[in-house]
Amino acid sequence: MKNSRTLRCVFAVLGAILTVSALTAQAGEVMADSFMSQALGRSYKMRVYLPDGYTNSAGSYPVVYLLHGAGDDESGWTTNGGAKEAFDDLIKRGLMRPSIAVMPGNGVSWYVDGAAEKAETALMTELMPYVEKKYRIARERGMRAIGGHSMGGYGALHLALKFPDKFCAAALISPAIYDPVPPEASSARRAPQFMRKGQFDIELWKSHNYPTYLDTYNRAARKVPMWIVSGDHDFLGVALVSAQLYWRLFQTQPKQVELRIIDGDHEWRVWREALADALRYMDGQCTRSG
Repeated sequence: MKNSRTLRCVFAVLGAILTVSALTAQAGEVMADSFMSQALGRSYKMRVYLPDGYTNSAGSYPVVYLLHGAGDDESGWTTNGGAKEAFDDLIKRGLMRPSIAVMPGNGVSWYVDGAAEKAETALMTELMPYVEKKYRIARERGMRAIGGHSMGGYGALHLALKFPDKFCAAALISPAIYDPVPPEASSARRAPQFMRKGQFDIELWKSHNYPTYLDTYNRAARKVPMWIVSGDHDFLGVALVSAQLYWRLFQTQPKQVELRIIDGDHEWRVWREALADALRYMDGQCTRSG
């Protein structure tokens, strides 16, 4: 009887060890990287997630550009957002293709060519060519998605609307896309990108916000499938602006836009919870787009 209990304990320990080993063996790697940006006049930092098997493989991979929010940097999605764990888990379970994730550090640029710096130019004409050359990233549209939270959701929408030929899907997580103007509590009102003479400029904000680009986007031959999600208790009113965006997109791409309102505020808990579903949606849409 004693020997039987001992054997069961041994097998349980071995099972736990094998489980941990299997999970570790299927884990991706997060790299720190940077290059000198001519558009920004400074070092452009990033984190890059490489899936398990990347080093020993020869093929090219899909890429997801994950943009951070105001107050964060290139480490935000891995430090607070559980991005590595989300990619590892989805890939391991076959719920998305093995993919590379590029997480750029953009300060409070809002990913536009604004009053302070040319963040859109830097991302589109410098960062993307840099990572596509250095890492085995496929360059077809159907292999390139973009997403982000808060300011990063604003940026993902901005770039998807301006460059629909570049992205096969977008995820807008608590997107800070206030229309017509940001609330007083929004960091957008203190962002140098939207300031003139030291003051927040409403017209400058409007010139970069998504309604400016909608008509041109709606006339474009290609549409970018979009996954929109917000917390229902978002203190900045993002649930409302998300629903408004969803309805406007629904008029032209009813089968290529989704809206989810989940429990929570404008916080990492919401963004972590939302990420896995957003990644699955984008990967599914990109797979179908070819």
